[in-house]
Amino acid sequence: MNSVEPDLKLAGFSLWVLGHQFPAATDYWDGNWLNVRARVEAPGATVEARGAFLSAPELASFAEQLESLNAALVGEAGLRCLEPNLKIAIRCGSLGHVAVEIMLTPNHMTQSHEFKFDLDQSYLGPLLDRCRSVLLRWPVRSETSG
Repeated sequence: MNSVEPDLKLAGFSLWVLGHQFPAATDYWDGNWLNVRARVEAPGATVEARGAFLSAPELASFAEQLESLNAALVGEAGLRCLEPNLKIAIRCGSLGHVAVEIMLTPNHMTQSHEFKFDLDQSYLGPLLDRCRSVLLRWPVRSETSG
């Protein structure tokens, strides 16, 4: 059963990590896929997708980029998933402005949903903390393929 509180939250985006796709796998390729539920809510629209379309290494890379972005408050951090269901781009501009673009779809062959949110830099630290918390629960397994 999912917890009510999402593991990650940013503007209208929520993500729950439900566990590993292959719990017994310890290798890099099969062992890092996470079953997730993702949702984006904005006025007039709600999109939700479920499945193993996020990996722990992708989330770890996103956390590293968020750490740099949070420190410099200039540049971009992106969650770039191998699977086409989810993509997040966070760009910091001048005066603390943060632009967030989120693409989420349950079926990339027949649907495309993009959301844009404007935030301020105060959202970066809590998002980074939550990414780190998820990675403590589901760390990257086996840094090498063998």
